[in-house]
Amino acid sequence: MMRPLRSTLQRRLVLHGVILGLCIGMLMLFRTDSAAAQSLQKLENAADRLVQFFTGKFGRSVGAMAFIGMFLAAAFGFWSWGALLRVGGALAGMFAAAELVGFLAGN
Repeated sequence: MMRPLRSTLQRRLVLHGVILGLCIGMLMLFRTDSAAAQSLQKLENAADRLVQFFTGKFGRSVGAMAFIGMFLAAAFGFWSWGALLRVGGALAGMFAAAELVGFLAGN
């Protein structure tokens, strides 16, 4: 019979162990040899299209509508200003991610 995790330390240790396991699993799953990397062109194109979809006109329109809606909700007291700043930061990070990765890769 399993005992529930009662202390915060136990919960944090289990959670950090699970996250570490997932990270190691992903590293092992996505590890490819240089010969196999040449056949990933279709996957790279699909990923590039997905990034372009979210950071292009569609993503900007949806982000603008969400930001306007949240701003109005915060202005009328239905949404907290802290949550508005967190979501705004997430939107800014989403749009800056592609540029940041390109900069770090040397493009």
